[in-house]
Order: sequence, then C-alpha cells, then structure tokens
Amino acid sequence: MRSGPAWFIYLETLGILSFAINAMIVAKAKNLSTLGIFICAFATALGGGTLRDIMLGPAAQPFFWVAFPFYIVAIFVVAVAYANLDLLRTAIARRDTLVKETAEALALASLGALGAAKAFTLLSPVVGSGFMSMLQLWILCAFFGAISAAFGSILRDVLLNEFPSALRPGVFVLEALFVGSAVLAALRMADVSQPVAVLAGFLITLVIRAAVVWRAKTA
Repeated sequence: MRSGPAWFIYLETLGILSFAINAMIVAKAKNLSTLGIFICAFATALGGGTLRDIMLGPAAQPFFWVAFPFYIVAIFVVAVAYANLDLLRTAIARRDTLVKETAEALALASLGALGAAKAFTLLSPVVGSGFMSMLQLWILCAFFGAISAAFGSILRDVLLNEFPSALRPGVFVLEALFVGSAVLAALRMADVSQPVAVLAGFLITLVIRAAVVWRAKTA
C-alpha cells in the first residue's frame, strides 16, 4: 500500500486525473477506441512518474501506481465514461480548450512539484553537505521535477503521432517546471517544511504556465 501524508496523495491524484482528462480529450479528437483512449490516458498520467522512479533506483520502488493501484482503476473508469457517455463528452466539449489547458496546467504543476519533492527526500540523505554536493542536489531535484511531469505529455503526443508540444518553442513547459522545481528544492534546503515548499513549487509552475497559455490566446 501507498505510504506518506494524505496531502501528498491528494495532490498526486489531482495531477494524475488532470493529465488523464487532458489525454482523453486529445485522444478522442483522433477518433480512438475506448481502449486507445485508456492507453493514452494511462501513459500520459503515469509515464513521467514511472520514468522518475526507474531513474531514482530501488529506493523509489515499487512504482507509485503499483503501490497505489487505485490510480489504474480511476483512469480506467474515467476513460470508459468519457469514451461512451455522450452527455459527459458534450458537457466537456462546450469548454473543450479551457478544460484541456486547465487540466494540463494542473497536472504539470502538481506532478512537477511532487517529483522534485520525492527526489529531494530520496537523494538528500546520500549527498554531502558541501556547496558542490548541494548544488548537484538542487540540479537533480529540478531535473526530476521536470521529467516527472513533462514526460507524460511527450508520451501522449508520441502515441498520437504528434510532435511533442512540450518541446515546441515558446510554450515554456520545461522552463516552468524547472523554475518551480528549483524553487521547491531551494526552500527545502533552507529547512522550509515540505508542504509549504511543495505548494510554492506548485503555484510557481502553475502561474508561469497559465501566463504563457493566456498570452498565446490573446496574441
């Protein structure tokens, strides 16, 4: 079973379901089957965290969704409902772009912050106390936070035969994730409590991403 504070699981659930919803909207536009929508949602929502846990090694395993298989069930239920309930698809379609962009922004912000927090928790006990060691930890936390969130969107686009939107110029997905994760790591190094640091990283990433999307819509 999954261990850890309840707020961590709640925030992780928000990110995973937000990414799943975003992926389902994109996949449905490609006219995929229910199975195709589920696979796309599963890969998008859980892919980044899985890569993070692989790279962090045995201390990060079993994979977070293996320790808490509720995520698989939740993604499956939401995917089947979205693929087969016209009423649900129609309700979302009225605000298709808004729902899709909001879901992606929430997913990136929450999963990025939690990825950086998990990396800090697992890596800080094994690094030294010198300046270079702390600098390396700060860089690694920023990297793992970014990869935890961005890799899911890259998988989504690859599965749907699209050029990854996170890698397009001017979208600032990776930049927002690196900044938010780096701030989180810096706060943790300054002995700020984990919930406060995670909230700060989450909000910074969310604000940057929202500002970029808003600018693109009004340009």
